[in-house]
Amino acid sequence: MPTYTTYDIVKDRVKQISADLTQAKIEENINQAESIVDAVMKMTARGSNPDFTFDADKHGIIRDATTCIAALLCIMYDTSGFSSRAEAAFVCDLLWNEANRCLALLYDEKGKNYLKNL
Repeated sequence: MPTYTTYDIVKDRVKQISADLTQAKIEENINQAESIVDAVMKMTARGSNPDFTFDADKHGIIRDATTCIAALLCIMYDTSGFSSRAEAAFVCDLLWNEANRCLALLYDEKGKNYLKNL
């Protein structure tokens, strides 16, 4: 089954993600983020009956949205990797702004059709 992002990509996006977060916990956040993206798009590349075939080279916006949301969820779960809560909040704001920009494009029918037909 394809995945829109990976553990390594999420860890690379935010270097301060707590070392206490296990790979399993980060992957749980990835699954939640992928479900959010699928819900916004109202279609999926995952599961036994996909609506399109995910290709990271063609569908970078899907990877970006999922990575930002997963990283945001990791930070919200444990902020101990940051020097202050203000720093964690600032990074969360940046991630949410990028995720929100991507989700707005993925919600749009024209954008979804374009991605589906790549």
